[in-house]
Amino acid sequence: MIRRDRELLARLSTVNTHLGEAVVELLHRQDGGRLPADGLRLLGHHLQDLTVDLIERADELDAIDAADTIHAAPAPRSLP
Repeated sequence: MIRRDRELLARLSTVNTHLGEAVVELLHRQDGGRLPADGLRLLGHHLQDLTVDLIERADELDAIDAADTIHAAPAPRSLP
């Protein structure tokens, strides 16, 4: 696994580890039952950044797989 993929998975693991804590913090910061918009926005941006990076990496891997498939395909036979 390349370093970039390890770092991406490490970020995902960190988010997974701390997501529950962030949710509890948002619950504690409610004001009259309303969640804090700034806290929701900050959490949303963190999740969005990670989501974009995950999808971009998946697209890159798909492109590599597609290129490998094209190169692995046998050359068309010539007609006599």
